[in-house]
Amino acid sequence: MDVLTTPGSPGRWLGRYNRSARARIESCRGPALARGRRLAGVGIKLLLGALLASSPSWAGEFDEYAVKAAYLYNFAKFVEWPSEAFDQADAPLLICIAGSNPFGGALDTLAGKLVESHPVTVRHLPAATGLEPCHIVFIGRAEQGRIKALLAKLAQQPALTVSDASDFIRAGGMIGLIEAEQRIRFNISLTAARQANLKLSSQLLKLATAVE
Repeated sequence: MDVLTTPGSPGRWLGRYNRSARARIESCRGPALARGRRLAGVGIKLLLGALLASSPSWAGEFDEYAVKAAYLYNFAKFVEWPSEAFDQADAPLLICIAGSNPFGGALDTLAGKLVESHPVTVRHLPAATGLEPCHIVFIGRAEQGRIKALLAKLAQQPALTVSDASDFIRAGGMIGLIEAEQRIRFNISLTAARQANLKLSSQLLKLATAVE
């Protein structure tokens, strides 16, 4: 009789052992997948906290532009610019306000903060000129009438464009901020970002209300 089929033989025992091991692996797989999903969910919640918790306004009444200032800073953490966008490893990361400045002093808290090795510098450009060195350009809703013209100026530039004006994404912008019930949400145009040679983190995309 073949040794593999002999009762009590090592071959028969090994077969039973392998079946038992496979059963244990299968029984663990379900909980492991569930744990992985829970960890992913925790990661998203932590990222959302990073985006929302950088503003002192959360300790008191809602301050729309303090929150939006915090968003601008946190967006920068989840964007990868092409290497030529910075002259050197510790070159400033420029956040520019094109045209009217709705932030008041809310952006002052960003000056000197770091994004990787880049210190943040904030510039207000009332005439919306000199945008070439900017890494992030915010266009306020007061500039609604010339948004397309401003985006055309930035078309060949690796700059993340952000606005709270209506239909900003449709006009060709990259991130449109939306305020509803004292909460700020955002839509993303991945197409516009790719055209500017910018890479947006998948974690940021997961937090967007809509991605186009």
